[in-house]
Amino acid sequence: MEQRDAAGYGGCAAAALGAATALYVWGSSGRTQRHLGAGFEGHGRDLSVLWTELPLVLLAGILIPPLTWLLTLRLLGRRGPLRYRALVAAVCTAGVFAAATWGLHTWANPHNPDHIRLSGALVSDLDE
Repeated sequence: MEQRDAAGYGGCAAAALGAATALYVWGSSGRTQRHLGAGFEGHGRDLSVLWTELPLVLLAGILIPPLTWLLTLRLLGRRGPLRYRALVAAVCTAGVFAAATWGLHTWANPHNPDHIRLSGALVSDLDE
């Protein structure tokens, strides 16, 4: 019963934190803002992201952290005290959570090749 409670509380907390973070990172990205009409006079407005990207981002945010938590606890089995297993699961979940958040941020904020620095000079400076 003790392990079931730890797994349940940790998984629920991870799911809530994952969903909130995924929604925040996706919603605050420049790409999403352009799709929702933050461009010049609403240019490039595409509200289809609300029913295509948003559910997938939320689903990934809800599922990835608790699945990592539960998989780590399952792999550890009954080795050692529960608090150490929970600590290892929390560290693994935090690592996967950070990697997933970084991946979402990288996908939602693509680099502009005109603003990539090459040895201190902008690419646009090299064209002149």
